[in-house]
Amino acid sequence: MPGFAHRLIAFCALIVLCGGGKAVLATELLVAINDAPPYRIVAGEGQEPEFSGIYVEVLKEAASRAGHTLRFDVVPFRRALYLMEEGGADIMLGPNRSAEREKFMYFFDAALPDEPKAIYQSALTPDIRQIEELAGQHVGVLRGASYIDALSSEESIEWVEAADYLTLFRMLNQQHVDAVIVPELLAADLLSDKNLAVRKASLVLQGEPSLIGLSRKSQFFLSREYRGLEKELVNMRDDGTFDDIYRRYAGSGS
Repeated sequence: MPGFAHRLIAFCALIVLCGGGKAVLATELLVAINDAPPYRIVAGEGQEPEFSGIYVEVLKEAASRAGHTLRFDVVPFRRALYLMEEGGADIMLGPNRSAEREKFMYFFDAALPDEPKAIYQSALTPDIRQIEELAGQHVGVLRGASYIDALSSEESIEWVEAADYLTLFRMLNQQHVDAVIVPELLAADLLSDKNLAVRKASLVLQGEPSLIGLSRKSQFFLSREYRGLEKELVNMRDDGTFDDIYRRYAGSGS
């Protein structure tokens, strides 16, 4: 009998009571993440990493409110998409919505703060002010990113993909590409301590909403237990928590 009681207590410790007294199992969620400051920050090489950033803090707070725990898997952006498609991870932070991605990801109904996309170019070339000026140029983008759609009208653009933005900036510095498209705050963070002959163009693309994606093969999705987490995300968006987190990072220059 004591053994049963101990098991019962251990089981009850996993239960979180939601509104109306409905019992929901506390779940550990696996988050596929890449280092992309200040949105997703992975700190600590050669040791147990620490995770922070705008999107990470949003999810941490929502998970805490909903009674769930998080575990992170550090992988390249393209690999994160693959894990979401195959059910190898539960959550991905910050992907834009697309028809292709909706086939394997459910997008929570609470858009994250917009991230304008900056255009960077060689310091020696004329300022890029209009989208039409990218025609015929080699433009560097993150492998797997979807914002190429924003420039679909310029069919003559030659897209050059790389696994990370720092590689793209180095390619731009060496004039292997003519321009790079990169989230504005992330670019400022990456270039803060780099001596590269690049500069920000006048042209800035309006960012598409960044979202939190949930794998449609995740048990968390299939069981529909995600609805409590989604409710907390909506509450945080509406009560100003999203904006508070964004301002803290955007103002710190992280």
